[in-house]
Amino acid sequence: MVNLNSEFEAVTEADIPLLERFLEIAQIEESNHNLVNLFLWQTQYPVWQYHTEDYLLLLGIHKGKLFTYMPLCKAEFFEEAILKARSIFNHYEMPFELSCFTRIALDKIETILPKLNVQIECEAADYVYEGEKMRTLSGKKLQKRRNNYNHFVSLYEGHYTFSEMSKDDIPELKEYMKQWRVDRTEEYLNYEAEGVENVLNLFGVLPYRGGVIRIDGEIKAFIIGSMTSKRMVQINIEKADPTIRGLYQAIEKLFLEQFYPDVPWVNREDDMGIDSLRQAKQALHPAYMIDKYRIKEHGTT
Repeated sequence: MVNLNSEFEAVTEADIPLLERFLEIAQIEESNHNLVNLFLWQTQYPVWQYHTEDYLLLLGIHKGKLFTYMPLCKAEFFEEAILKARSIFNHYEMPFELSCFTRIALDKIETILPKLNVQIECEAADYVYEGEKMRTLSGKKLQKRRNNYNHFVSLYEGHYTFSEMSKDDIPELKEYMKQWRVDRTEEYLNYEAEGVENVLNLFGVLPYRGGVIRIDGEIKAFIIGSMTSKRMVQINIEKADPTIRGLYQAIEKLFLEQFYPDVPWVNREDDMGIDSLRQAKQALHPAYMIDKYRIKEHGTT
C-alpha cells in the first residue's frame, strides 16, 4: 500500500476528542461514521485521519482498496474537503474512491465531480427503528418480540437484574466474550471479539453507555450504545445467551427505556449480507433504511 503517512495519521485513542468534536459538527447518522463503531472494527478496517480547522477526512480500506469516508465538517466546507481528498488520491496516482456515503452526500458529490461511477452497497444499508416502539414493544408487528420479553420476565422474575455497565464489570465482560468466541469460526466474529475487547478497554474514554443483565449474579447479556446524532442512538454491541428466550429483547428494551427514554430513532446498523442477521432485523420492521453508496471518479488512475 502507498505510504500516506505524510498526509494521513493512523487513528489512535489520542484522537478520540478530535473525532468526537468533528462528528458532533457533522451529525452523520450513517453507522460507519459512529465513533464507537470506528474503534470496534479498527483491526479489520484500520482508519487514518487528516484534518484542518474546518474539516476532518477519514481514510479506510475495504477489500484491499483505499477509500475516503464522508468528510466531517459543516456544510460550507464539504466541497473543500472533498477536493482535498481527491488531490491526495491523485498525488499518489490512486483511484479516487469514496464509501459509506448517504444519498444526501452523494447528491452533493455529483455537483462537485460530475463523472462518477456509483454503486449502492445493498448489504451495508442501516436498519432504523422508532425508538418508542423499541422501548415499549407495542403494536401487532412486535407481538412475538413482546411475548418473548414477557416470557423472560415471568420466568426469571426475582433472579435477574439490569444495571448500567460500570468499570468494575469490565473484567467479567471480557471473560464473557472469551466464552462467546468459543467454537465460532466465522472470520468477522473473531474480528468483532477483538473489537469488543478494544471498546471495553476504552470504557470511560469512548462516549458510550452500556447495560448488563445478570441472572443469579452471573452476566448473561450486555449491550453498548452511543449517540450518532442528536436524534439517534446506535446499538454498537449486543450479546446475550441465545438459549434464554427473551433475553435479547430484554437487554435492548431495558437499555433504551432507562438510558435513552426520549430518543426518537434507533440505528441497529447493517446486516453485513448475513442471512440470519437480515432476517432478524427485518422481523423488527424498520421504519426506514439508510442506503449507502460506493463512488469512484471516472478517469482516475
